[in-house]
Amino acid sequence: MTQEIIIENHTKNINGLNFHYLKAGNATETIVLLHGFPQHSQMWRKIIPDLAEKFTVIAPDGRGMGGTSVTSDGYDKETMAKDLMALLAEIGVDAAVNLVGYDLGGGTAYAFASLFPDKVKRLAFIEYAPPGYGYEYGMQPVRNWQAWQLAFFTVPDVAVQFIAGKERELLAWYFWHWSYNPEAVSQTDFEIYVRQLQKPGALRAGFSWFAAVFDDAEQVNKFAENKLKMPVLALGGEMGANDFVLQGISRLGENVSGGVIKKAGHWIADEQPAELAERLLEFFAN
Repeated sequence: MTQEIIIENHTKNINGLNFHYLKAGNATETIVLLHGFPQHSQMWRKIIPDLAEKFTVIAPDGRGMGGTSVTSDGYDKETMAKDLMALLAEIGVDAAVNLVGYDLGGGTAYAFASLFPDKVKRLAFIEYAPPGYGYEYGMQPVRNWQAWQLAFFTVPDVAVQFIAGKERELLAWYFWHWSYNPEAVSQTDFEIYVRQLQKPGALRAGFSWFAAVFDDAEQVNKFAENKLKMPVLALGGEMGANDFVLQGISRLGENVSGGVIKKAGHWIADEQPAELAERLLEFFAN
């Protein structure tokens, strides 16, 4: 009989900031799962039990999101990669990890792998390509523009003024668009995400992840001078980024594979959790 997987909540204070993370499993090797916006570590709960049967799983909330402290700055992905390095050191994860970056969490994952390549055994990107390698196309207006927020949120003060108090409407739009199954994000999870964004400063913090794109682009330009040498997996959803992820990430690494997950949009961990867990376990087991 398979032992029940318990997902634990933890918080560590690092440099005056409280970083919340989920932990499950007790294996030698570790998988680190990095979320995007408007979600946080909650998004991984459907796949953590499968991954934790063979790995220790760490799913942190990035600064400003979920249970992690809201700050006025530090939302560029290099700074957040250093946050992750400090968190892993604090909780005693010294060996190289298997790293997963979803959505804007992919930016942190790329910065982490570039800054600390000896700390990453294998690296997976889901629904993300960095600025200069695909992200910028989503910022440009086109007919039936679906990624308008990539541009709008680069001015957080204006975005907050128009959206504050309408977090529920924002997330209803988010989870409806770019989805294969618009009901895949449960009502329970939806309410958790709304509540977290309603906290003081949280909405602006989330928008700051997007506003950092210009600093991120400069960092990516520097990192890209050296291609990633670890094995890299790049996955997109059929109704999400599709093969755009693989096209962009392939230019950044020496050993990149990947493809498209069918019957999924942008919200792959909610729409096709079993398929995603299987693809990640297969990749990290090699």
